[in-house]
Amino acid sequence: MDIDRFKQLVARLERESAVSPGVYRAKVAALTLLGFGILLLFLAAAGAGLLALAGFAAVVALTGGKALILLLKAGKLLLLLAVPLWYLVKNGVQALFIRFPPPEGREITRDEAPALFAEIDRMRTTMKGPRFHHVLIVDEVNAAVVQRPAFGLIGWPRNYLLLGLPLLEGMAPEEALAVVAHEYGHLAGADGRFGAFIYRLRHTWATIEAVFEQMSGWVNKLMAPLLRWYVPYFNAYTFVLARANEYQADAASARLVGVEHAQDALKRSNILGPRYALFMERTLARIDHEAQPPSDLMHRWAAQAGAAPAEAEAQKWLGDALDREGHYADSHPTLRARLAALALPEAAQAAAPPPLANASAAQAWLGSLADTLRAEFEARWADNVAAPWAERYDEAQQERQRLAELRALPAPDADEQLEVLRLTLRLEPEADLREALAAFNAAHVDMPLGLFLEGSHRLDQGEPAGIDLLERAIAIDSEATKPALARIHAFLVERKETAAAEACAERWQARDRMEALRQAQIDNLDPKSELVAPDLDAATLAAAQAVLGDNAPKHVSAIYLARRIIPADPGVRQWLIGVEISWWGRTRGKQKAIIDQLAAREWPLPLLFVAVDGSYAPLKKKFRALAGARGCFESGYNVARPRKAQ
Repeated sequence: MDIDRFKQLVARLERESAVSPGVYRAKVAALTLLGFGILLLFLAAAGAGLLALAGFAAVVALTGGKALILLLKAGKLLLLLAVPLWYLVKNGVQALFIRFPPPEGREITRDEAPALFAEIDRMRTTMKGPRFHHVLIVDEVNAAVVQRPAFGLIGWPRNYLLLGLPLLEGMAPEEALAVVAHEYGHLAGADGRFGAFIYRLRHTWATIEAVFEQMSGWVNKLMAPLLRWYVPYFNAYTFVLARANEYQADAASARLVGVEHAQDALKRSNILGPRYALFMERTLARIDHEAQPPSDLMHRWAAQAGAAPAEAEAQKWLGDALDREGHYADSHPTLRARLAALALPEAAQAAAPPPLANASAAQAWLGSLADTLRAEFEARWADNVAAPWAERYDEAQQERQRLAELRALPAPDADEQLEVLRLTLRLEPEADLREALAAFNAAHVDMPLGLFLEGSHRLDQGEPAGIDLLERAIAIDSEATKPALARIHAFLVERKETAAAEACAERWQARDRMEALRQAQIDNLDPKSELVAPDLDAATLAAAQAVLGDNAPKHVSAIYLARRIIPADPGVRQWLIGVEISWWGRTRGKQKAIIDQLAAREWPLPLLFVAVDGSYAPLKKKFRALAGARGCFESGYNVARPRKAQ
C-alpha cells in the first residue's frame, strides 16, 4: 500500500470511527478474523502434508513392502509428488516454530532489586495484568514491554520488561513508573480487552511478515505476497484504534501514579532523549584527542542526569517535542496532544518539569545494584568501541600531521588549499572559516567540494545562505545530492520549516531510489543493454591494448570493447569487454576460465567482462554492429586469427 492510499484510508476510518464507533470496531474484528483465516489456510496446507506423509508411511507398514515396489515402478511420478510435499511440511513447520531471539539486556532478579520488584507487584495488582517473566536492564533511554511466544509464532507468551538505565538515572521513581505503566497498560488491557488484543496483534503481524520475508522456497512465494497486502491493510484499518489506545494507556498510568507525575514523565522523557544524545556526541568528540575511550561513561551520565539541565537547552528540547508533528504511520499521538488529553492547559505545556527533589528511579529502585550495572555497561561499551576508537584516534593524528605539512607549503595549489580548509573544519570545529571558504569559492567557482564545505559551515552557523551554496554544489556534481540535501533537511527541521523540510526529504528519497536502481543496473548486466563507442582517450586505449598484447587466452575468436549505457543514469561510464569464444572452447566449457583470466590482468580502467554466448548472445550482435568496437584491440592482437606459438 502506498503512502497516499494509507493516508486516505486512515482519514476515512477516523471519520467513520467518530460517527459509528460500533461499525468501525466490527470491521476491525472482521479483518482480524480474515487474518486468522490466512494463518489457518497455511496451517491446513502444512497439516495436509503431514497427514499425507503419515498415510504413506502407514500404507508401507500395512502392505509389507508392496508400496515400496509401487514406488519403484512409478518412481519418477511419485518422486515429483514427494519432494514438494516434503518441502511443504519442512518449511511449514519451520515457519510456525521458528524461535525468535529474546530481547538483549542484563537480567536482574527479585533478590537483586527488591524495591523495583515491589513497585512492579503493586502496578500489576492495581492494573490487573499478567506477570513479567524477565526484567532486563538496558543501556538506552527507553522502557518497553515485549512479548515473546514460547514456541515460535504460537504458544504461551513470555513477558519481558526492559528498563533503560540512562532513563532511570534522570527520572523520579513516580515518573519512571508512569512510563512503565503506559507500556504495561497495553499488555494489561487498560484500553479494553479488545484494544489490548489488537495492540498485541499489530506487533505479531509485523513479526510474522518479517519472518516470511526472510524465508525462501514455496513458503515465501505463497505467503509473502499475501502478507505484503494484508499487514499494511490491517495496520491502516487498526490505526485509529491503536492511536486511541495510546491515550487510554496514558490515562491508565495517570491513575496509577497521579496526573501530575504522568505529565512530568512525558515531558522529561522528551528532554532526556536529546540530552543523552548530546552527552554521547560530546563523549565521542573526545576521540580525536584521547587515545582510549573513557572508562566512566555511565557514572558521568548518572552525575549529569540527576542534575537539572541548562534552562535554555531544556526549553529547546521540550519546545521541539511540542512542535513536532506526528508521522502519518505513527500511532503515537504528538506530545502536545497527549498532554492535552491529560488535562494539562496549553499555557503550562511548555514549562519544563521540576528538578529531581530526591533520589532518581535508578537509586530508589536499584540501590547498590545501580553502581554494579554502571560498571558492567561501561566495561562492555569501552570494549566494543576500543578498536574503532583507536583507529580513529590514529587517523586524527595523521590528519593533524598532514594539516601542519600543508600549512607549511609556500604556494599550495587549489586542491591543497581546499584540503587545508577541510581538515581545519574537521579538527578545529570551533574555527570560523566562512570568509576563507568564501574567498576560495570566489577564486574556484567550479569546485563542488568547496561549495559543499562553505554551505555546510554556514548552515552550522545558522545562515540560510548555506542552502544556495549546497544547491550550487549539487548542480555541478550530482553525486553531492544526498549529502547536501541531508544537511539542508536537518537545517530546515531545526528551524521548524516543515513544508520545506518535507519537500527536501522527498528530493532525497527520489535521489536515493535512483541511486539504488542505478547500482542494481550496474551490478547486473542486462543482455538488452545499449552499447555505444567506448569514447576513450588515445593514451588509455593504448594502455589497454598493451595489456592484451599478443597474449590472448586460447579459444578466443574476437574481443570487443564498448561503453554500456546505464538507463537510470546515462552519465555513468561503464566499459564492457565482450569475448567471443570459439565453438571448441564453448564445447569444453572454457567461458568462465577465459573471463577470469582476462579480468585478472591489470587494466588501466574499470572493465566488465562477459562471454557473448548463452544468455548474453544478444550482445554479440550489438558489439558487431558497433563501429570500432572490435578494432580497438586489433593493433595489438589479431582477434580474428590468434597467433599460434612458433
